[in-house]
Amino acid sequence: MQRMKSFLKWTGLLGLVLAVAGLSGCATIKLGPSYDKPFKEQVVEEADGAQAKVLLIEINGNISDEPKSGLLGKAPSLLDSVLMQLKKAEDDDDIKTVLLKLNTRGGGVTASDILYHELLAFKERTGKKLYVQMMDVAASGGYYISMAADHIQAHPTSVTGSVGVIAMTPDLSGTMEKIGAGVNVYKTGVSKDMGSPFRAANDRDKALFQNLVDEMAQRFYGVVKKNRKLSDDKMKEVETARVYTGEAAKQVGLVDSLGYLSGATKAACELGGEKKCKVVTYRYQKNPNASVYSPNMSSVTPPASMSLVDVPILEGALNLRSGLYYLYLP
Repeated sequence: MQRMKSFLKWTGLLGLVLAVAGLSGCATIKLGPSYDKPFKEQVVEEADGAQAKVLLIEINGNISDEPKSGLLGKAPSLLDSVLMQLKKAEDDDDIKTVLLKLNTRGGGVTASDILYHELLAFKERTGKKLYVQMMDVAASGGYYISMAADHIQAHPTSVTGSVGVIAMTPDLSGTMEKIGAGVNVYKTGVSKDMGSPFRAANDRDKALFQNLVDEMAQRFYGVVKKNRKLSDDKMKEVETARVYTGEAAKQVGLVDSLGYLSGATKAACELGGEKKCKVVTYRYQKNPNASVYSPNMSSVTPPASMSLVDVPILEGALNLRSGLYYLYLP
């Protein structure tokens, strides 16, 4: 009931804004940050007399290259947002380490691989260090991009792992048959409509899809083997795609340490060869009360996004398109 009242109040306010805009002849309405403006640096953690910086970049939500859409505008995709921040950081010699604050269940195979590749390239070009702090979840594609880091720290209660690939295709053939509907398909090649929701997958489809999944999984395993140097026995366990708590992940060798974000800022500074560093973030709009735990919503969230059903745990599953994913779907 309270949610509905808030929604009605919000829509009433929006209606008033639109009406005023219409009367005044305004052609453009902008609520929230302008995403075509330069980032503003904000210090979120001071260090007396320190010139060196640790740049805190938040990776929160589905790893994707699709812009985030809201009622009144669009924000950059998560991939674009991170890469724009890395680009700005390249020109700042005072930034010694980039601290990635991860809270993601992963995302698309290609988007995850691009971000991993770009993080490695950033380190090679700049000589800057990369430190990962896992928060609630850093699984599947979230773990994949962690492989670019010089040090990975999990929160004691983090969930990580899920090293593997998932692909899902809907099957509406039974429903179509029940309601007496059908689809005429004209194609070249027996597999041209593979994955179509309008027919059941045959053995050939299933084998081809499984081959795709296995190929992408081998790529994931190779990245983990290269960067974590796990024994064959431990890799076999990891390849089951199970998830781990922070403590269990440390025991198996998936992470380097356990700790909190407050400690990660100091450790990231030391990783960059400094004794004291101030911690900075990039934002479109400054938040004078921000701390290292404050979400940097302005860089990844579109203005005035609205949903009648707000169930974050379902967001990834409900928004999935057909494809291959490094994604943890509990």
